[in-house]
Amino acid sequence: MEQESAGGSCSRPQEIAAWLLIVVLVTLIVKTLSFIFIPLSVAVLVFFAVGLPMEFLKRFGVPPWLRILLVVSFMLDGLYWVGGLLQGNIMEFVRQFPLFKQKFSEYAALELQPFGVTVDQGKEILDAFVGSMEGKKMAPIGSFLHAAGGSFFQFVGNFVWVVLFLIFMLAERDGMENRLQNAFGHRRAGKIIRVGGKISQSIEEYLGLKTLISLLAGVLTAIALWLFGVQFALLWGVLTFLLNFIPNVGALLATVPPVIMALFQTGSTGFALLVASVLVTIHLVVGNYLEPKIMGRGLNLSPLVVLFALIFWGWMWGGVGMLLAVPITAAVNIALEEYDPAMPLVKMISAE
Repeated sequence: MEQESAGGSCSRPQEIAAWLLIVVLVTLIVKTLSFIFIPLSVAVLVFFAVGLPMEFLKRFGVPPWLRILLVVSFMLDGLYWVGGLLQGNIMEFVRQFPLFKQKFSEYAALELQPFGVTVDQGKEILDAFVGSMEGKKMAPIGSFLHAAGGSFFQFVGNFVWVVLFLIFMLAERDGMENRLQNAFGHRRAGKIIRVGGKISQSIEEYLGLKTLISLLAGVLTAIALWLFGVQFALLWGVLTFLLNFIPNVGALLATVPPVIMALFQTGSTGFALLVASVLVTIHLVVGNYLEPKIMGRGLNLSPLVVLFALIFWGWMWGGVGMLLAVPITAAVNIALEEYDPAMPLVKMISAE
């Protein structure tokens, strides 16, 4: 008995070390092969997101191929509209930037007058500062264009992969249960289907409610900015909708561009602060009051775990990783619930 106990105590550290080694290796593989895992993860997320409309169309007897065509076409049309909106507003902002710069320069020069600096001197100081910032060669022009071009083609390539993965996953959606039963048997396949269904239901509900909440935040932001007369209000509303999917920091990131726009447009710090206070109020009401009321426990993740997930997946995959951090962590948490030795970790991760 003592030998068995000693053997068990010796194997415990080895088991922990083995699991740590597996986690490190998986992390390195996922980060190294991010060019495949990023579009695959995005496709899986979209696959869960379109689960409700796919089931809705199925109830009306729509054939599978037509369901896929309708859902993918609607998604592509939405992306095309958002992309066109962003492109048009960005081009218009670039065109008007010299005017914003001039207004801000005049305002800054007036603010410097109490310090014994004349308007002309203030303009010269600001112009010299901006000129020095623009003149700094942070990287050669050729390298910059090469990086920009690479990023653009990488984005296009990832988008194509996402669409391809999504189409094939939707095509296999109806026959997945039979394939699992043929591959693993009824007992093991039943367990896999049950866990997969739980993950699918949780993420579908989360994405559906989060989309409605983000849409509300985006609409309220666009309306408030339009009433204040801030330019590109619709653009900032779309940006708020997208960034609201990033917990904790998304609302803050969405507030900064329209406040800077208000400052550049009017040159008034007081007006910019007023706009900022209204936007912060919107995010506080929607994010801290309505969202908990509507979503309840949500995905049952601790706020500290969500923060660490944002940091980890942001390090792994950048901005896309931050968008995927919560669904991925929730899926891992649900899967771990089926593994008894991992229950202490599950309880630490959960919000309860």
